[in-house]
Amino acid sequence: MSVTDASALIERTLADGIRGPLRVRGEIANLSRKNHWYFSIKDAASVLRCVMWQSDASRVGFSPKEGDAIVVTGKIGHYGPQGSTQLYATKMEPQGVGLLEQRFQALVKELREKGYFEESRKKPLPEHPRRVAVVTSAAGAALQDVVKTARELRAGVEFVVVDVRVQGDGAAEQVAAALRAIARRHRELEIDAVIVTRGGGSREDLWAFNERVVADAAFALPIPLVAAIGHEVDTSVIELVADRRASTPTQAAMLLLPDNAALAERCDRLARELRNTMRWSLQAMRERLRELEAAPALASPALRLARERNALDALGTRLREAATGEITLGRRLLDALATRLVRQSPAARVAGALARVDALRPRLARAVAQRLASSRTEISYLERRLRSAGPEETLARGYAILTDEKGALVRSVSAAGARAGARMTVQVADGAIPVRVEQDGRKSGAES
Repeated sequence: MSVTDASALIERTLADGIRGPLRVRGEIANLSRKNHWYFSIKDAASVLRCVMWQSDASRVGFSPKEGDAIVVTGKIGHYGPQGSTQLYATKMEPQGVGLLEQRFQALVKELREKGYFEESRKKPLPEHPRRVAVVTSAAGAALQDVVKTARELRAGVEFVVVDVRVQGDGAAEQVAAALRAIARRHRELEIDAVIVTRGGGSREDLWAFNERVVADAAFALPIPLVAAIGHEVDTSVIELVADRRASTPTQAAMLLLPDNAALAERCDRLARELRNTMRWSLQAMRERLRELEAAPALASPALRLARERNALDALGTRLREAATGEITLGRRLLDALATRLVRQSPAARVAGALARVDALRPRLARAVAQRLASSRTEISYLERRLRSAGPEETLARGYAILTDEKGALVRSVSAAGARAGARMTVQVADGAIPVRVEQDGRKSGAES
């Protein structure tokens, strides 16, 4: 086989035999950092050449130097033009504890010393929140999990969704800005609690929630905060600062939202217990009164009987007032929950959606009009270009098109249709002129 064939065979063998990425540890040697990084990693017995493209090198969070002990992640490949087998690196981290883990542990230590994680400062969750802010990506599955759980619980709680980036550049700043805005306006917006959440991902994907700016904003939040970031095995700084941590977005909603069915059952149970207590107390007082009436006369029996009757009347009044108060409170609570449920009903949602559609309709009309105007301009431009490339423009400049009797173009004086006596048509800008050939044509430069 040729050298190229042998090189291709090596490349295929490597690709088929080592399918997944490798993590290789060693010391850096021969490091060249311009745009792309070219270097080797070595140990006591071997050297492996490496290359890291600029897009991957820009994400390395430290400045490597000769002799550093590192761990490189990448795929083995063979580069035929130079006959070199090398590791195409996509990630580099210091050997031992990774850079992100180092940053995480350092921030956790600093915040713990400042009291950010103290249980004594954490706020209790509201029993019956009326409105909850959800800080997450509006397009993410985490928000759908929260809404689905609220619907299943029939919680009747309104949500204020704050759409933020949850990973990548600027995500931490957006989350912190959202928490600061809620802190400023929670009374105005009547927000009782906050959920900060996102789905699972790698340590890098979740890193926005490990930034100091997010921890500071969460620490300063004056209302309860529930955080659910990633999977249960993941732990982020905001979860340590939050008043409660949840393993999933669904659990965050269950921790914070009331279960209306359970609440109604509790009200019924309390009402039954209160009625029973009233009945037993009244029965006990009546029996005591009968005992006093049947007892031998003591000092001032009439006075004692009057006192007992007054006490019985007072107790009955207190019990009735307590029962009435509890029942009234329960009814008010149920009425409030029913009102919230009405707001969340399909009819209310449809009405809200129709209102948004009405608001968007003028914008859509303007967008369509602008698009049509742009399309007309583009079509006009293309029409002018097409016309300039067509025969009409050429004819208008004084040129003509010559065709024979069969309508074929006459391109040469030696054409069959250009003999003496032949009839031809000359097409000019404003019409056609029939002509007859008087004599055979002559080629340019030929003698007369």
